Amino acid sequence: MNNTNKNVSNINEIINKIIDEIGLSREQILNIVDNVRSEQENLIFELSQVRCDIDKTIKEVDMLEKKDKLMRRILVDVSKNFSIYDENKIKAAYQEASDIRAKFMTKVNEEKMLRKRRLQLEISLKKSMENIENAEKIINRMGIALNYLEGNILSILEDVDKRAEMFIGIKVLEAQENERERIARDIHDGPAQHMASAIMKVDICKMVIQKNLDEGLKDLEELKENVKSALKEVRNIIFDLRPMSLEELDLNEAIEQTIRSIVKETNIELQLKLKSIRSEIEPIIQVAVYRIIQEAFNNIKKHSKAKCAQVKLDFGTKYLTLIISDDGIGFNVEETLKKVRAQGGSYGLIGIFDRVNQLQGKIKIKSSQESGTVYNVELPVNREVFKDEKKNN
Repeated sequence: MNNTNKNVSNINEIINKIIDEIGLSREQILNIVDNVRSEQENLIFELSQVRCDIDKTIKEVDMLEKKDKLMRRILVDVSKNFSIYDENKIKAAYQEASDIRAKFMTKVNEEKMLRKRRLQLEISLKKSMENIENAEKIINRMGIALNYLEGNILSILEDVDKRAEMFIGIKVLEAQENERERIARDIHDGPAQHMASAIMKVDICKMVIQKNLDEGLKDLEELKENVKSALKEVRNIIFDLRPMSLEELDLNEAIEQTIRSIVKETNIELQLKLKSIRSEIEPIIQVAVYRIIQEAFNNIKKHSKAKCAQVKLDFGTKYLTLIISDDGIGFNVEETLKKVRAQGGSYGLIGIFDRVNQLQGKIKIKSSQESGTVYNVELPVNREVFKDEKKNN
């Protein structure tokens, strides 16, 4: 036992060194991400200014182009009636036409340079966003590794059966990190962008109001819309974290409300056959059913081109059955799952599988090109069924 303890101590010492190295590397990557984010904010601000400059320059180019055409017509008239104009008027006409032409060409070149700069900034911004996204994935994976390695190695060695619990623990940690990543991405891509835009708009409004009050007031209205959009997206994120409709309504009403909200912009005909939910179906199962339907109908709306969709919900003493079907274009399930997993995706279709697997349920998706899609999900109705399944396995 002493040798075992010594070996375990040595292993723990090695693991602690690895943890320190991973933790240090993670901090360094976080610092790099922070710097990239700062650069990204500068890019966004500069891009906004360049776009404003382009709009302003286009108006000036249009105005100078009209003046240039007018002066050409005047010069044609002067050339035709050369004898009726005195020398000073002729020189003045040619000089004015030359000046306008020079200004026009200068502005045209300025517009070209601004467009080129805009393209460079857009490419840089896209690369910056990709770098941040890739870095965040690495940080999340390192976080999972740290959480795993910081466990007690002795308890793992003492009980081989705990390998299964260890695996479940890793999956839970991974799910937590993925959820954090999703929330961070939703906030970054949504309200954070709107708020960054609003901050820049405030500075622009200050300058515009000093020159033209009416134009400044118009910009303030746009600023108001940006802030309203940010508020709406924050509320959507909060709703996604915990759907309030499940607290205010029963599951059946919440399902119907959500589905109709998702497909309201489409012409999809809905057929709902929902058995009334009873109290013995645990809240965690109800939330899972709600999320699965939500994710499935988001897929239907985005990809299926369906004209009709149906949801059936039924349950007995042990299991709940959920069937979602549509008459859309269908897809190759196996190929799609491989593609999404290879790309590191964890939402949508993968999210449905993860929810079912975490609750020890069963799922089968049947789909083919032009033949629609059927999701067939079976979930236990409560924790007692979980326990029974564990004993049987």
